[in-house]
Amino acid sequence: MPDLRPSLLAPHRKPSRLVHGFLSRLLGWVAGLFSDVDVVGLEHVPQRGGAVLVCNHRSLFDAVALAAALDRTGRDAMVLAKAELFRARLVGSVLRRAGVIPVHRGTDRAADALTSAVASLRGSELVAVFPEGTIPKDGVLLPFKSGAARMALQAGVPVVPVALVGTDHVIASNAQRVKRTLWRRTADRADIDVVIGAPIHLQPGHDPDAVERATESLRTAVADLLAEHDRPAPPSHRTRDLALAALASVPLVGYLVRRRLGRR
Repeated sequence: MPDLRPSLLAPHRKPSRLVHGFLSRLLGWVAGLFSDVDVVGLEHVPQRGGAVLVCNHRSLFDAVALAAALDRTGRDAMVLAKAELFRARLVGSVLRRAGVIPVHRGTDRAADALTSAVASLRGSELVAVFPEGTIPKDGVLLPFKSGAARMALQAGVPVVPVALVGTDHVIASNAQRVKRTLWRRTADRADIDVVIGAPIHLQPGHDPDAVERATESLRTAVADLLAEHDRPAPPSHRTRDLALAALASVPLVGYLVRRRLGRR
Protein backbone atom coordinates (compact mmCIF):
# COMPACT_ATOMS: atom_id res chain seq x y z
CA MET A 1 0.00 0.00 0.00
CA PRO A 2 1.63 3.27 -1.04
CA ASP A 3 2.39 5.80 1.67
CA LEU A 4 1.01 9.30 1.31
CA ARG A 5 3.84 11.34 2.84
CA PRO A 6 2.83 14.63 4.49
CA SER A 7 4.79 16.61 1.91
CA LEU A 8 2.68 15.08 -0.85
CA LEU A 9 -0.67 15.56 0.86
CA ALA A 10 -3.14 18.21 -0.19
CA PRO A 11 -3.76 20.98 2.36
CA HIS A 12 -6.13 20.07 5.17
CA ARG A 13 -9.61 21.06 4.03
CA LYS A 14 -12.07 22.13 6.68
CA PRO A 15 -15.77 22.73 5.98
CA SER A 16 -17.14 26.22 6.52
CA ARG A 17 -19.21 26.01 9.69
CA LEU A 18 -21.62 28.61 8.34
CA VAL A 19 -22.17 26.91 4.96
CA HIS A 20 -22.11 23.36 6.31
CA GLY A 21 -24.42 24.22 9.20
CA PHE A 22 -26.91 25.92 6.88
CA LEU A 23 -26.93 23.01 4.43
CA SER A 24 -27.25 20.45 7.25
CA ARG A 25 -30.29 22.20 8.64
CA LEU A 26 -31.76 22.67 5.18
CA LEU A 27 -31.34 18.97 4.39
CA GLY A 28 -32.76 18.10 7.80
CA TRP A 29 -35.83 20.18 6.99
CA VAL A 30 -36.16 18.46 3.60
CA ALA A 31 -35.85 15.06 5.29
CA GLY A 32 -38.61 16.05 7.70
CA LEU A 33 -40.96 16.91 4.83
CA PHE A 34 -40.85 13.46 3.31
CA SER A 35 -39.88 11.16 6.18
CA ASP A 36 -39.41 10.50 9.87
CA VAL A 37 -35.69 10.01 10.54
CA ASP A 38 -34.74 7.91 13.57
CA VAL A 39 -31.08 7.68 14.60
CA VAL A 40 -29.67 4.69 16.46
CA GLY A 41 -26.15 4.65 17.92
CA LEU A 42 -25.39 8.37 17.69
CA GLU A 43 -22.98 7.94 20.61
CA HIS A 44 -20.65 5.98 18.32
CA VAL A 45 -19.76 9.10 16.32
CA PRO A 46 -16.46 10.36 17.83
CA GLN A 47 -16.78 13.70 19.58
CA ARG A 48 -13.34 14.72 18.37
CA GLY A 49 -10.64 13.46 16.02
CA GLY A 50 -10.84 12.07 12.52
CA ALA A 51 -12.94 9.08 11.47
CA VAL A 52 -14.29 7.54 8.28
CA LEU A 53 -18.04 6.91 8.09
CA VAL A 54 -18.82 4.06 5.68
CA CYS A 55 -22.45 3.92 4.51
CA ASN A 56 -24.52 1.72 2.24
CA HIS A 57 -25.97 3.48 -0.80
CA ARG A 58 -29.60 2.98 -1.83
CA SER A 59 -30.91 6.34 -2.94
CA LEU A 60 -30.11 9.94 -3.75
CA PHE A 61 -31.86 10.62 -0.43
CA ASP A 62 -29.01 8.93 1.48
CA ALA A 63 -27.02 12.16 1.79
CA VAL A 64 -30.12 14.00 3.05
CA ALA A 65 -30.80 11.41 5.76
CA LEU A 66 -27.13 11.25 6.77
CA ALA A 67 -26.88 15.04 7.04
CA ALA A 68 -30.04 15.14 9.16
CA ALA A 69 -28.59 12.52 11.51
CA LEU A 70 -25.09 13.99 11.82
CA ASP A 71 -26.43 17.48 12.47
CA ARG A 72 -27.45 16.17 15.88
CA THR A 73 -23.80 15.47 16.75
CA GLY A 74 -22.65 19.05 16.26
CA ARG A 75 -19.82 17.83 14.04
CA ASP A 76 -19.28 18.55 10.36
CA ALA A 77 -18.73 15.60 8.05
CA MET A 78 -17.01 15.89 4.71
CA VAL A 79 -18.41 13.74 1.90
CA LEU A 80 -16.87 12.28 -1.25
CA ALA A 81 -19.03 12.92 -4.32
CA LYS A 82 -18.64 12.54 -8.07
CA ALA A 83 -16.88 15.46 -9.74
CA GLU A 84 -19.75 15.95 -12.20
CA LEU A 85 -21.69 17.72 -9.44
CA PHE A 86 -19.07 20.50 -9.46
CA ARG A 87 -19.50 21.47 -13.11
CA ALA A 88 -21.77 24.41 -12.33
CA ARG A 89 -19.52 27.10 -10.85
CA LEU A 90 -21.95 28.27 -8.15
CA VAL A 91 -22.91 24.75 -7.08
CA GLY A 92 -19.28 23.68 -7.07
CA SER A 93 -18.29 26.63 -4.90
CA VAL A 94 -21.01 25.87 -2.35
CA LEU A 95 -20.12 22.17 -2.27
CA ARG A 96 -16.44 22.90 -1.69
CA ARG A 97 -17.25 25.30 1.14
CA ALA A 98 -19.49 22.62 2.64
CA GLY A 99 -16.56 20.20 2.63
CA VAL A 100 -17.57 17.98 -0.29
CA ILE A 101 -14.54 16.34 -1.92
CA PRO A 102 -14.82 15.79 -5.70
CA VAL A 103 -14.02 12.31 -7.04
CA HIS A 104 -12.74 12.28 -10.64
CA ARG A 105 -13.69 8.73 -11.50
CA GLY A 106 -11.86 6.99 -14.31
CA THR A 107 -9.28 9.77 -14.78
CA ASP A 108 -5.67 10.35 -13.83
CA ARG A 109 -6.98 12.57 -11.01
CA ALA A 110 -8.89 9.74 -9.33
CA ALA A 111 -6.32 9.56 -6.51
CA ASP A 112 -6.77 13.26 -5.64
CA ALA A 113 -9.90 12.52 -3.59
CA LEU A 114 -8.06 9.96 -1.46
CA THR A 115 -5.19 12.39 -0.92
CA SER A 116 -7.55 15.20 0.16
CA ALA A 117 -9.56 12.87 2.40
CA VAL A 118 -6.45 11.59 4.19
CA ALA A 119 -5.25 15.15 4.79
CA SER A 120 -8.62 16.08 6.30
CA LEU A 121 -8.76 12.93 8.43
CA ARG A 122 -5.33 13.76 9.81
CA GLY A 123 -6.71 17.22 10.54
CA SER A 124 -9.37 15.63 12.80
CA GLU A 125 -12.28 15.83 10.36
CA LEU A 126 -15.02 13.28 9.72
CA VAL A 127 -15.22 11.93 6.16
CA ALA A 128 -18.31 10.07 4.93
CA VAL A 129 -17.94 7.53 2.12
CA PHE A 130 -20.34 5.34 0.12
CA PRO A 131 -17.90 2.52 -0.77
CA GLU A 132 -20.30 0.73 -3.12
CA GLY A 133 -19.62 3.56 -5.55
CA THR A 134 -23.09 3.46 -7.08
CA ILE A 135 -26.74 2.80 -6.19
CA PRO A 136 -27.68 -0.88 -6.65
CA LYS A 137 -30.88 -1.35 -8.62
CA ASP A 138 -32.14 -4.19 -6.44
CA GLY A 139 -31.08 -2.71 -3.09
CA VAL A 140 -28.66 -5.59 -2.38
CA LEU A 141 -25.38 -4.47 -0.83
CA LEU A 142 -22.65 -4.38 -3.49
CA PRO A 143 -18.96 -5.19 -2.96
CA PHE A 144 -17.05 -2.31 -1.40
CA LYS A 145 -14.33 -0.41 -3.19
CA SER A 146 -11.09 -0.13 -1.24
CA GLY A 147 -10.90 3.67 -0.88
CA ALA A 148 -12.51 3.87 2.58
CA ALA A 149 -10.18 1.26 4.07
CA ARG A 150 -7.13 2.80 2.38
CA MET A 151 -7.80 6.30 3.69
CA ALA A 152 -8.49 5.02 7.22
CA LEU A 153 -5.27 2.99 7.24
CA GLN A 154 -3.24 5.87 5.82
CA ALA A 155 -4.63 8.39 8.30
CA GLY A 156 -4.63 5.99 11.26
CA VAL A 157 -8.25 6.73 12.20
CA PRO A 158 -11.20 4.48 13.12
CA VAL A 159 -14.02 3.57 10.76
CA VAL A 160 -17.67 3.94 11.80
CA PRO A 161 -20.14 1.68 9.91
CA VAL A 162 -23.50 3.25 9.07
CA ALA A 163 -26.62 1.52 7.74
CA LEU A 164 -29.19 3.67 5.95
CA VAL A 165 -32.61 2.00 5.96
CA GLY A 166 -35.72 3.29 4.18
CA THR A 167 -34.13 6.02 2.04
CA ASP A 168 -35.20 4.13 -1.07
CA HIS A 169 -38.77 4.35 0.20
CA VAL A 170 -38.55 8.10 -0.47
CA ILE A 171 -36.75 8.02 -3.80
CA ALA A 172 -36.59 4.79 -5.78
CA SER A 173 -33.19 3.11 -5.78
CA ASN A 174 -32.97 3.59 -9.55
CA ALA A 175 -33.61 7.34 -9.02
CA GLN A 176 -36.23 7.34 -11.78
CA ARG A 177 -39.10 8.77 -9.77
CA VAL A 178 -39.99 10.22 -6.40
CA LYS A 179 -42.26 7.84 -4.52
CA ARG A 180 -43.28 10.26 -1.81
CA THR A 181 -43.98 13.87 -2.73
CA LEU A 182 -44.88 16.92 -0.69
CA TRP A 183 -48.63 16.73 -1.32
CA ARG A 184 -48.72 13.02 -0.41
CA ARG A 185 -46.73 13.15 2.81
CA THR A 186 -49.75 13.43 5.13
CA ALA A 187 -50.87 9.91 4.20
CA ASP A 188 -47.65 8.30 3.00
CA ARG A 189 -44.49 9.23 4.94
CA ALA A 190 -41.35 7.12 4.87
CA ASP A 191 -39.71 5.84 8.04
CA ILE A 192 -35.92 6.12 7.79
CA ASP A 193 -33.42 4.61 10.22
CA VAL A 194 -29.82 5.78 10.38
CA VAL A 195 -28.08 3.01 12.33
CA ILE A 196 -24.55 3.81 13.49
CA GLY A 197 -22.31 0.98 14.62
CA ALA A 198 -19.35 0.92 16.99
CA PRO A 199 -16.05 2.28 15.61
CA ILE A 200 -13.73 -0.24 13.99
CA HIS A 201 -9.97 0.11 14.41
CA LEU A 202 -8.36 -1.49 11.40
CA GLN A 203 -5.17 -3.45 11.90
CA PRO A 204 -2.39 -1.94 9.80
CA GLY A 205 -0.50 -4.30 7.55
CA HIS A 206 2.10 -4.15 4.84
CA ASP A 207 1.17 -7.24 2.87
CA PRO A 208 -0.84 -6.79 -0.36
CA ASP A 209 -3.94 -8.39 1.19
CA ALA A 210 -4.20 -5.94 4.13
CA VAL A 211 -6.47 -3.47 2.31
CA GLU A 212 -8.61 -6.28 0.88
CA ARG A 213 -9.13 -7.80 4.33
CA ALA A 214 -9.95 -4.40 5.82
CA THR A 215 -12.40 -3.62 3.03
CA GLU A 216 -14.22 -6.91 3.50
CA SER A 217 -14.43 -6.36 7.27
CA LEU A 218 -16.08 -2.97 6.70
CA ARG A 219 -18.60 -4.45 4.29
CA THR A 220 -19.40 -7.18 6.82
CA ALA A 221 -19.99 -4.59 9.54
CA VAL A 222 -22.46 -2.64 7.39
CA ALA A 223 -24.13 -5.86 6.21
CA ASP A 224 -24.61 -6.97 9.84
CA LEU A 225 -26.34 -3.68 10.68
CA LEU A 226 -28.61 -4.06 7.65
CA ALA A 227 -29.42 -7.67 8.55
CA GLU A 228 -30.64 -6.49 11.95
CA HIS A 229 -32.51 -3.32 10.96
CA ASP A 230 -33.48 -3.59 7.28
CA ARG A 231 -37.12 -3.87 6.24
CA PRO A 232 -39.10 -4.00 2.97
CA ALA A 233 -40.86 -0.98 1.55
CA PRO A 234 -44.35 -0.46 3.00
CA PRO A 235 -47.33 -1.01 0.69
CA SER A 236 -48.52 2.11 -1.12
CA HIS A 237 -51.71 3.75 0.07
CA ARG A 238 -54.73 3.44 -2.16
CA THR A 239 -55.61 6.21 -4.58
CA ARG A 240 -58.54 7.26 -2.42
CA ASP A 241 -56.20 7.81 0.53
CA LEU A 242 -53.87 9.93 -1.58
CA ALA A 243 -56.77 12.07 -2.75
CA LEU A 244 -57.78 12.60 0.87
CA ALA A 245 -54.19 13.58 1.67
CA ALA A 246 -54.28 16.20 -1.07
CA LEU A 247 -57.40 17.70 0.51
CA ALA A 248 -55.70 17.82 3.92
CA SER A 249 -54.10 21.17 3.11
CA VAL A 250 -57.49 22.86 2.61
CA PRO A 251 -58.72 24.80 5.70
CA LEU A 252 -61.61 23.13 7.54
CA VAL A 253 -61.78 20.39 4.93
CA GLY A 254 -58.22 19.49 5.90
CA TYR A 255 -59.22 19.25 9.55
CA LEU A 256 -62.01 16.80 8.73
CA VAL A 257 -59.72 14.77 6.45
CA ARG A 258 -56.99 14.52 9.10
CA ARG A 259 -59.56 13.29 11.58
CA ARG A 260 -60.70 10.73 9.03
CA LEU A 261 -57.13 9.51 8.45
CA GLY A 262 -56.40 9.48 12.16
CA ARG A 263 -59.18 6.96 12.84
CA ARG A 264 -57.76 4.43 10.37
